[in-house]
Amino acid sequence: LRQRAELTFKKGLVEEGVIEKCAAYAAREHGDARKALDLLRVAGEIAERKDQSKILIKNIDEAEEKIERDRVLDIINTQPKQFNLTLYSIFHLCQNSSKPVFTGDVYESYKEACSKGGTRPLTQRRVSDIIAELDMLGIINAKVISKGRYGKTREIRLEIPQSTIPNINDLLKKGLDL
Repeated sequence: LRQRAELTFKKGLVEEGVIEKCAAYAAREHGDARKALDLLRVAGEIAERKDQSKILIKNIDEAEEKIERDRVLDIINTQPKQFNLTLYSIFHLCQNSSKPVFTGDVYESYKEACSKGGTRPLTQRRVSDIIAELDMLGIINAKVISKGRYGKTREIRLEIPQSTIPNINDLLKKGLDL
């Protein structure tokens, strides 16, 4: 990473600690050097847009948020309508409640969104599969919990930066005509 930074940027353009923070972020997630290089590149673009004389450590945080937002937007733009209806339902519930959100809550909200949008709802089992996919993509965290004799459910939390939630929610509303 340091080698690439020396090739790409003029001497003294990268603030002390920026390379280390990029490496730490990448190691925390996947250990993928491409992620660290991407973070550094986006941080450079942000610094350039702001007319800064150096790439600062705070630019790395902004770059990570931008990369995450772009990743989520790509997922939203490439997934089918039912997938986005499920995601919209999760966003809606997580924004409007301080209590944990469970699979059954998501399904009820999903059915309401389907009726507003004139879409035929999927079964609860299929929506549960979509929730598992969203968990695998890292957009949500869906922890399976036991309700004793009442069965199992998933406790759902959003796993994306709070600042991106309103923009993504608006995009979903617009794309789903809600």
